[in-house]
Amino acid sequence: MGETTMDLIANSLDAVVARAGDPATPIYARLFAEFPETEPRFIRDVSGAIRAEMLTMVFDCLMHADGGYQNNLIRAERVNHDGFGTDNPTFDRFFWIVRDVCRELAGPDWSADIDAAWTARIDQVTATTV
Repeated sequence: MGETTMDLIANSLDAVVARAGDPATPIYARLFAEFPETEPRFIRDVSGAIRAEMLTMVFDCLMHADGGYQNNLIRAERVNHDGFGTDNPTFDRFFWIVRDVCRELAGPDWSADIDAAWTARIDQVTATTV
């Protein structure tokens, strides 16, 4: 029996942590490099708690295929982020940034199956509409 999409994503995150520790710093560095206008929105996040909560939500959405709660969360967060000036394409791009950074950090532990699992889940999550 092969690994499920969720297993593959979980295993890839384990590889990221084993190789590089917490991926938050490089993920947000990539976000701010790609979308510099987003960095000032985190000025009050001196402890990193908001960034950690955002990543927790991303990982939660990717790890739960049933999607009921996660789909509603995505809908609500799209509206919330629109209020901060983050349009849907930028909101969606964050999931891909997380994937790209995790892939780089996992290095040789990242496989074609893992890449396909992440891609499928991100496609599914970002297909959620407001």
